[in-house]
Amino acid sequence: MRTIFAATFLPAPSVTQRRRFHHLEAKPPDYCFSGFSGNKLVDRRTLKLKAGQSSSTLGVSVSEDTFLFDGWPRLLQFSIGSENLMLGLAIHAFLVKCGTQNETFHGNNLVNVYSKLRKLDDAQRVFDEMIVRNTITWTSLMKGYSENGDPLSVFRIANDMFRAEEKFNEHTCSVILQACISPEDCIHGKQVHAYAIKSGLEENVYVGASLVSMYSRGGCLDAAEKVFNGIDDKDVRFMNNMILEYVKARCGEKAIWVFIQLLSSGLEPNDYTYTNIISACNGDIGVGEGKQLHGLSLKYGVLGESSVGNAVITMYGKHGMVEDVEKMFRTMAEKNLISWTALLTAYLKNGLAYKALNVFPEILDLGAGCDSIFLSTMADGCSECKNLELGRQIHGVVIKLGYSTDVQIVTALTDMYAKCRDLRSARWVFDSVSGKNIALFNAILVGFLELYRDDEEDPMVLFNQLRFIGIHPDFITFSRLLSLTAEQACLIRGKSLHAYAIKTGNEADLIVSNAVITMYAKCGSIEEAYQMFNGMNIHDSISWNAIISAFSLHGQGKRALSLFEDMKEEGFDPDEITTLAILQACSYSRLWENGLCLFSEMEPKFGIRPVIEHFACIVDILGRAGHFSEAIDFINKSSFQDSPLLWRTLVNMCKLHGELDFGKLASKRLLDLEPKEAGSYILVSNMYAGEGMLNEAAKVRKIMNDLKVSKEAGYSWIEIDDQVHYFVASDFDHPKSTEIYAELMLLSDEMQKCGDRNELHLIRDPV
Repeated sequence: MRTIFAATFLPAPSVTQRRRFHHLEAKPPDYCFSGFSGNKLVDRRTLKLKAGQSSSTLGVSVSEDTFLFDGWPRLLQFSIGSENLMLGLAIHAFLVKCGTQNETFHGNNLVNVYSKLRKLDDAQRVFDEMIVRNTITWTSLMKGYSENGDPLSVFRIANDMFRAEEKFNEHTCSVILQACISPEDCIHGKQVHAYAIKSGLEENVYVGASLVSMYSRGGCLDAAEKVFNGIDDKDVRFMNNMILEYVKARCGEKAIWVFIQLLSSGLEPNDYTYTNIISACNGDIGVGEGKQLHGLSLKYGVLGESSVGNAVITMYGKHGMVEDVEKMFRTMAEKNLISWTALLTAYLKNGLAYKALNVFPEILDLGAGCDSIFLSTMADGCSECKNLELGRQIHGVVIKLGYSTDVQIVTALTDMYAKCRDLRSARWVFDSVSGKNIALFNAILVGFLELYRDDEEDPMVLFNQLRFIGIHPDFITFSRLLSLTAEQACLIRGKSLHAYAIKTGNEADLIVSNAVITMYAKCGSIEEAYQMFNGMNIHDSISWNAIISAFSLHGQGKRALSLFEDMKEEGFDPDEITTLAILQACSYSRLWENGLCLFSEMEPKFGIRPVIEHFACIVDILGRAGHFSEAIDFINKSSFQDSPLLWRTLVNMCKLHGELDFGKLASKRLLDLEPKEAGSYILVSNMYAGEGMLNEAAKVRKIMNDLKVSKEAGYSWIEIDDQVHYFVASDFDHPKSTEIYAELMLLSDEMQKCGDRNELHLIRDPV
């Protein structure tokens, strides 16, 4: 291949030029040319290099030289479009050899190409070398820094530009406003806004759209609305932008208002309009409006655009209308990966994870590519279905496609392994990522919530390590750690987490506050739970359920009933959890009539259809009241007459009351329903042993042994001086077992003296 750079009869670059752009001379000119020639975007025909052309004494035709002088800007655009840095470097080398690289037009183009190709150091060097700069020069460099996520450099350059008395145009203002990505940056945005007003740019639609976005990102939606209303000559793009910001802010009603204003003004909505406005039908705007917009998009002929179809799928999916989702998906002429992802998400959000997993092979057969969002969605599907095998295959695809460092995918994989109870793999994925964030830690907490026991895997140790490297917990972190603490009944740790939540400002979050109530309740500190409830500024149904359940579990039924009345007065309707907690409170506190009355009112008054747990509570209430005949009739007349739970509850009540006649009937029914459940045999055996019928208890144990049914050993724990002590039934491994069993014997003697006959003759659980 002939080199074209020998055709220039210009002096060599200066020493300064060679020093600042030494990398441009690292390769000979013909290497640079072959680099972009081989890209197939620019070939000999593009450069008009013909074999028959006459050559100068240096071997290059006049037409070649003329083309480069005239066509290099177009080649730079090829370089940006194809992300071909070598082509950009070659053109830069050509301009350096021509000695024109510091001219304003040439320099602006070089700054632009290096900025677009994410070579900001090179863009800055070109900028610094330019003798004469204009507004385009400054704006191009700022846009490069903005697109590469460096807002501080944008503000620095804007300040230098202002001091240099260079004029800001509408594009300059928009670039600076786009760099204001956080609420703290609003001060810079307000300064630009003031400049726009002073210079007469406030009516410019381009600037106005950027101001609307800047104020919306900063949480100043009122200011964004004022900017929007202050511009008289609005176009479709500007109104689309306002609709989008309302959608992001979950202000669906206002988004609809702008859409109606757009139609009334005579402007024609486009596919971008419908994509945004249909997305608004996921919050305060319902599915009725969504269907109307679906119809309008069909009427105006934009439904065929994949972005609009994807928005319709997402809208129906969030409203649980899976059939409409599938119908819309089938009618789409062009489906892209976003379409498939929207379909999968609809399945997952509506409890149809198996359908999502069935779609995956179809997507692979169609040859559709997989991006990070799609793979994350698939990993979420495996989490919901607890499909560890497919999850591992998804993990393999992630590794193969090079997404192993993508935090979103890694978080989804960690969550998948944790929910599939493979904590070791979850921890391996977690440890393999260098750039950890709090979402990743929240994902692995799921595994700890289900499997935690070993001190080596203490999530609090991991939590403290993350704090030391500057990762701050969020409301999800606190809610999950508090839930873990509640399950362990560790009050000291729970109080520490509560204090830290107050320090970080997370206690005010409703989810965290509710978790604190539950933690104190499960740790036995009912008054602190109530104090937390009273100190909350607002409550939701979960708050009420938490505090009612707390008093219920602590046997304070009257206070639970009182709170139940307060809840209804506050305008909160009870749900399944509320009624279950009240029924438990009535059972534990001997408020049997209240419990039976509530059960009879559940469906006609509150619209709550009782589930099996509610029926079990009624059996418990009738048993504690000594109405065993009524309890058996109640079970037989219920829709759960073949449920072992109800009969097990009745057997337990018979055991507590020493009611053998009904106990035998209930025991026979229970063992017929659960012939291989060890817990049922132990319960029946304990019933006989409690009444001194050791022979009958032995027969039950023999049947259990003949069937080779065994019960997994249960364990309990207690924390003393930051050390957790575990105890297994009939275990002597603890270093202080002798002292512990001696104390148990003393307690047993005290119980006998007090006349408490319950639980004194129970057999040892077989391990």
